[in-house]
Amino acid sequence: MTQANDNSFGAVLRRLRKSRSLTQEELAERAGLSVKAVSALERGERQRPYPHTVRALAAALDLDDADRDRLSAAIPASARPAPRRTGTWSVAAPATDLIGRDGDIERIAALVSSGRRLVTVTGPGGVGKTRVAFAVLEQLAPSYDVTVAVDLAPVRDPAQVLPQLAAAVDLPERGAGGVTERLVAAFAGRRALVFLDNFEHLLDAGPDVADLLTRCPGLMLLVTSRAALRVRAEYEVGLGPLHLPRSDLYDDVKASAAVQLLLDRAAAAGAELVLDSDNAPVVAAICRHLEGLPLALELAAAGARLLPPAALLARLEVHEVPPGPRDLAERQRTMTATLDWSLDLVDDTDAAVFEQLAVFSGGFTLDAAAAVTGLDDVLAPLTVLVAHSLVAPSPISLSTPPEDEPRFRLLEPVRQYAGQRLVAAGGSAAAADRHARWYRSFALDAGPRLRGPGLCTELDRLEADHANLRSAFLRLLELGHSDDAAELAATVWIYLALRGHAREGLEWLDRARVQGSDAVRARALVGRLGLLFATGDIAGMREVAWTAVPLARRVGDAPLAVEAAILAGHAAIFAGDLDRARDLLDEALVGASGAGLRWEEAHTLVAFGQLALVRGDLDEADRVLGRALEIGRSIGNDFTLATSLNRRATVTALRGDTAGTAALLAESTTRSLDSRMSWTLSYALPALAGVAVQLGEPRAAAMLFAASASLSVTDAIDPRFPVSRELAAQDLATARSLLGEAAFQEAWDAGRTATAPELADLADELTRRARA
Repeated sequence: MTQANDNSFGAVLRRLRKSRSLTQEELAERAGLSVKAVSALERGERQRPYPHTVRALAAALDLDDADRDRLSAAIPASARPAPRRTGTWSVAAPATDLIGRDGDIERIAALVSSGRRLVTVTGPGGVGKTRVAFAVLEQLAPSYDVTVAVDLAPVRDPAQVLPQLAAAVDLPERGAGGVTERLVAAFAGRRALVFLDNFEHLLDAGPDVADLLTRCPGLMLLVTSRAALRVRAEYEVGLGPLHLPRSDLYDDVKASAAVQLLLDRAAAAGAELVLDSDNAPVVAAICRHLEGLPLALELAAAGARLLPPAALLARLEVHEVPPGPRDLAERQRTMTATLDWSLDLVDDTDAAVFEQLAVFSGGFTLDAAAAVTGLDDVLAPLTVLVAHSLVAPSPISLSTPPEDEPRFRLLEPVRQYAGQRLVAAGGSAAAADRHARWYRSFALDAGPRLRGPGLCTELDRLEADHANLRSAFLRLLELGHSDDAAELAATVWIYLALRGHAREGLEWLDRARVQGSDAVRARALVGRLGLLFATGDIAGMREVAWTAVPLARRVGDAPLAVEAAILAGHAAIFAGDLDRARDLLDEALVGASGAGLRWEEAHTLVAFGQLALVRGDLDEADRVLGRALEIGRSIGNDFTLATSLNRRATVTALRGDTAGTAALLAESTTRSLDSRMSWTLSYALPALAGVAVQLGEPRAAAMLFAASASLSVTDAIDPRFPVSRELAAQDLATARSLLGEAAFQEAWDAGRTATAPELADLADELTRRARA
């Protein structure tokens, strides 16, 4: 292993990285490189860092001019070979820096270097295929006798692809033998790297190119295309959009390649856009709206010269991004021109399907697409649209559960374009109506499954289609179907509450004024009760309960009547009306037991446990909560289990059983994290933080309190009735005092951004400490 000397590029890079307290992994992520690449550079194993790599590292390290010069000067002059250009490079060299693509360049270059003789870089229009492939060509050129770059965009006849290549290597138009034979002779005994750009409209030439490849042992082909060539020698590499910010925090936004590109191009356009902690969320939102698509970001950047970030975002949400520089190819000066080029490559039937897919927000399944398009075999046109990079499939891996439905999506700039075409074709209203009907049925089917063993799967399905549910709800209101809209919202109240959408759910129900049957009105009121419970609005629950409970009884829907009584019972407990709470819960238990409603029975027992806790009867609380836990395990519902575990942990805590409390809360936390249930987490995390304080772990306590606090911001969870809010406040103050302000703030920041696995590990560690 080669060790870099003190003044080598690797040594300078390592010192700069360590001076900023970054690991190799953190630097690699910020720079868009692999950890292996950073490690090889620092060890001196790679001594030829290319300019785009150096620029990416400098940006990731936030170097000033002096440090940038120091890093660049460390590159030995002999490590800067000029590209060998034998033949014509008709692909223009990029006029601006390539940002955020070092990892892609490294991956593609490695494939070519490893002997993959036909590498096709595919992706949607505007994703940057040409620029990435050009950078690969520049990087690999010194290793080849011949390098050729051919722009095929102007070529219209597939039969002209090989003649165009022949012209690029300076072969005469006419000579002995056909064009293939003359190319074989030209490449004989030479190592050649040929870059064919913009192949998507010439796919019928694929077999000709493959034949040439088999007859030229030293030939390597690098191709860019919106669709694969589909020949045997081909190795396809999909190029996706740039990485988006992980969060709205300044450091995460600054590290995003999409943000870096937007800021760079905005500065080039004369905009005074400087990223700071105040505008970081809006800048991140702009990049997310444009889905990290480089062309869209470059076109939008020009608007930053005239509009502040918030105004630019508002405009982008209703208008196409503005035209780009005049020196761009005509087909890339606007997103419309870019996408017109792609759509011209598919037939009218597939284009009509593409347009109808614009009604989906955030993606769709095959069944949903079939419902909207009216096609029994929607997979056939989808396959064509995916092949031409107009529709993006969700990634499928060996770890993908077999029951997971494949999903597809249109990048937002592409969806806006499809929507404009759909409106122009006069089909938008009908497609939106079919979309609304489908998602209303989807929600009604999901409701019962939220109360069974498939809770986590159902939550994920609903979350994946949350934007579609919102669109369907709004369309139903537009059509005057307020009862259907209210039923959609009320049926999935458990999902809305558990996944942090409770306030939005309440807004939906506020807008959907029920006009029809008592049954729909009762469902809407019970849904409102559940959502008010999630937001901690006990007064609101009490007010709604007076109408919801008798109405649910009257409509004869046993599960609904039991659910109404349970929720009204909770409201009565926290309002101090314990006698009414007992009456309501007795009614709920009789109804649940009589109808065999196991989920409802378990939640009635949880409420009885809370009632016993308020009355100070720990034995009764332990008994009924133990029974609720048994039922929860038998039906396999994580919401039931997490709720039962949280309540029972209160009993063990009051009995002084720290180990038992930690174990119960750790299981609740893990289940809540696995199913991503922010509502139950909002109880488990503060309680577990209290355990951490008792165990002398103030840093863990601060992290858990911070994670809980973030739920109230990101998921609008506001539990106003933890077992002891005063005790939680005392525990928080104790953790702050023990740590000191600086250490407390560091722990708080770590907890606020902690991942689910990190929180689960923390919970398990506290359990081990408690048992020790």
